[in-house]
Amino acid sequence: MKYTYIDSYSAEDMHEHSKKWFSELSFIKDEQRFLINLIHSFAIKPIDKNEFSKTEDFRKDIEENQKRLNPIIKQVQKHMNQLEIMIDGVNQLEMEQAYRKTHKKLFQKVNQFLLDYRTVKERGFAKLSSILKSTKQKKVLGNPDYQISTIKKEKINS
Repeated sequence: MKYTYIDSYSAEDMHEHSKKWFSELSFIKDEQRFLINLIHSFAIKPIDKNEFSKTEDFRKDIEENQKRLNPIIKQVQKHMNQLEIMIDGVNQLEMEQAYRKTHKKLFQKVNQFLLDYRTVKERGFAKLSSILKSTKQKKVLGNPDYQISTIKKEKINS
């Protein structure tokens, strides 16, 4: 979902945005660690070259995303620390305008990052899902103990 920026956000609104961004970005950082571990668990299983390539593509996409994430988190933290400019009661018009301008840029940057990350995850999950499906099929087809059973319905006498 794409968000629209409003130029007249209050200091409280901007603070809430920053807290939300920091929370979401921190969650993504943890989630990315989990996904890398998940991808590694796929890589140690016997999978063919094509499937391995899919996991590698997903891993690379996550790692690229991680490289973008850390600087954004630092920018959001710095922005949160500078909020005092907006609420200190001192009339610093140029600094307040600079803060608002930075907030707008961060708003757009975080929004774009979240959209890009969602796309990376969707594509990656589709790849992992296809590997799971093909692996499951191979296990079923290659397992002599696996039998398909049918449930027979008994006729109910009226």
